[in-house]
Amino acid sequence: MAAPVKLAAFVTALLGVFGIAYLAGTQSAALLAPVSSHTDAQAFGGLASTSDGYTLQLPGAAGEPGNDQFVELSITGPDGKPVPEYVETDGALLHVVAIRRDLIGYQHVYPEEGEGGSWWAALNLTSGPWRVIAEFQPAGLNRPVVLGADLMISGNYRPQPTPAPNDEAEVDGFTAILSQPLTATVNSRPVIAVTRDGRPVTDLVQLHGSLGHGVIIRPGDLGYLHLHAEPVAENYHGPDIAFSGGVPQPGSYLLFVEFARGEQSHTAEFTTAVAE
Repeated sequence: MAAPVKLAAFVTALLGVFGIAYLAGTQSAALLAPVSSHTDAQAFGGLASTSDGYTLQLPGAAGEPGNDQFVELSITGPDGKPVPEYVETDGALLHVVAIRRDLIGYQHVYPEEGEGGSWWAALNLTSGPWRVIAEFQPAGLNRPVVLGADLMISGNYRPQPTPAPNDEAEVDGFTAILSQPLTATVNSRPVIAVTRDGRPVTDLVQLHGSLGHGVIIRPGDLGYLHLHAEPVAENYHGPDIAFSGGVPQPGSYLLFVEFARGEQSHTAEFTTAVAE
């Protein structure tokens, strides 16, 4: 190969290397959250309305305040058509979480499937900006998909302050205690102990296939993470509900834990600071 040709090839290769480095650098700089040091940490979802070719749409992206307001959702697949089949996860085909931007009004509901691939969720909505998050697993995909979309509810919006940190929550006459904390470590195992009148509650019942459900919401971007309750013996009914999994990095998080006694479900809310 002649010298000029060799030089041109070298320059081309060098430019390619710098180009790749530049692109990698600019993409890294665009990330808002730091990269976690835990390689197996769970990732937050619900930050976009489209992911992996699936799209969540709210045909009515604005609504009126009130209880039991029906909100329509539609989910399409990579082909642009309604997802034809879902795999049940945690006792439901579709999980919907709604929370107002100021972290008030958390709800976890199981929508009803309508016609033409639509879903209908009954939500209690107050004035202000809301985030609606849908978690589902399409048939043929070996993992869930989590999508999020904004919903604006009309009226006078008065943002509330962020809930104060707590490791005990009172709900419907029950006391839920965060007896083992949420962490950002590989072996994180948060545990909720449920009591009533100072006594352990030992007659909890299964709630959609498990003794409890846990959802973590990250303040700021309302990132969503679903914690899965550990399996228990058939004759175990509390008071402890243990979950597997932690958060990717230290920070402040909201933890919502649902449990049931009889036919009534309850949701305990915690604001927790994760140090490690």
